[in-house]
Amino acid sequence: MIVFRYRKTDGAEFISHLDTLRHLNKTFVRAGILVKKSAGFHPHPLVYMSSPIGVGLVSYAEYCSVDTDVSPDEFKKLFNEFSPRGIKCERAFYTVKNVNLAAVINRAEYEIFGVNEFEPQDVLGRKEFFITDKRGNEKEVRNKIYSIAKEKRDCPRGSGEAYLKVLIEAGNNALRPDCFAEKLVSLYGGSHVSIIKRKAFVAEEDVDDYLSEQE
Repeated sequence: MIVFRYRKTDGAEFISHLDTLRHLNKTFVRAGILVKKSAGFHPHPLVYMSSPIGVGLVSYAEYCSVDTDVSPDEFKKLFNEFSPRGIKCERAFYTVKNVNLAAVINRAEYEIFGVNEFEPQDVLGRKEFFITDKRGNEKEVRNKIYSIAKEKRDCPRGSGEAYLKVLIEAGNNALRPDCFAEKLVSLYGGSHVSIIKRKAFVAEEDVDDYLSEQE
């Protein structure tokens, strides 16, 4: 079994979860990566993706499991040679069995740009924090917000670009980062908000480290 981390950038972030799966399967075929199939009357490729990310969110931490005998190094080489622009393998791991990442990944780290400056403790110090989901329902999510930090990235011209680095709930009970960012803008102001997913975690352990232990 191969588990690989891939990015969705350069326009690929606008591809839906199911369409991403179709792109992955087509890439395996083009690359000559033989994927094992399920038994029964309607066999399907044994490919398992981590939980969906919202359309339009750039990510460097998406994961997928593939039942194949190709080695991790060969898999990465072949996949990146035949994959579409914006969907590229960053790292591949060998595991004895499917680790069911959709079930075990429960935290993710995001960079949020475009929210006006505020003190993180104004959110973290609250007992309750309400957001409005995409269906217009108000939900209390304070226990899904783990950390907020103000960061600044150095730019080539010498002036840094300020952003928030947030660690929030992911997986089956995820706090959507776009809904969270919208709430922050409603509280503190901002414009042209953009979100980048940088890391995913199993509890407090980076998924890459978790997968290295499964090899």
